[in-house]
Amino acid sequence: MLLRVCLILAILAGVGAVVLSQIKVRPHIQGIIDQREDFSKRATAQETRAKKAEKGLKETQGVLEDTKTKLGETETQLTAEKGRSAEQEKRAVGLQENLEKTKQDLTSAQRDLSAWKALGAAVETVKAVIDAEKKLRGDIEALGLEKKLLATKLARTTEELDKYRGLDQDVVPLLPAGTRGKVLVVDPKWDFVVLDIGRRHEIVENGVLMVSRNGRLVAKIKIVNVQAERSIANVMPGWKLGEIMEGDQVLY
Repeated sequence: MLLRVCLILAILAGVGAVVLSQIKVRPHIQGIIDQREDFSKRATAQETRAKKAEKGLKETQGVLEDTKTKLGETETQLTAEKGRSAEQEKRAVGLQENLEKTKQDLTSAQRDLSAWKALGAAVETVKAVIDAEKKLRGDIEALGLEKKLLATKLARTTEELDKYRGLDQDVVPLLPAGTRGKVLVVDPKWDFVVLDIGRRHEIVENGVLMVSRNGRLVAKIKIVNVQAERSIANVMPGWKLGEIMEGDQVLY
């Protein structure tokens, strides 16, 4: 009986100790639980903020990439605009130069027009004068050529007469030593040439000159007509070693 009473007392004492322990420990455990829940909430909040920050970072990176792309396009457009601007400036300079030239041409044309008006002549009259002057030049050239032909024929006729008269053909007038000239005109039909030397160079009729090209003898010629700056010569029979050409040298 006593043992049972002791056992009951011991059980009651243990239960009381447990109840007392629970009463004392429970606030501490509750504090730990509350602290854990607080830590959990903070961790969740930190994770939420981290996710938001990561999302914001990705969005910022996307905006940055888009900004870089737009910046590159802007730089390309700027370069193109600079090129177009330089081209426009170049064209503007060219147009300005053309404008200045046009102004100068206009001034010159106005000056010529004023001079034309000052003459008091009609356009038809001036045109007729110009046509007449051109015709006159043509006639003068034809007469000059005819004169050369007649002079050549006269020289040949004179040579023939001299032969019949028995004149000494070996008497050749002397020309200045070192005389040099050039063939200006060649007439292969009548075998005569026009030289760029004449009376001013002490050239005389019946003088004999050699025609040379590149150091080789081409022919011998005899002066038949002498002018101040020009002279006409016939090719001597038997001395035509090649065709005489304009620009050939003549020398004595």
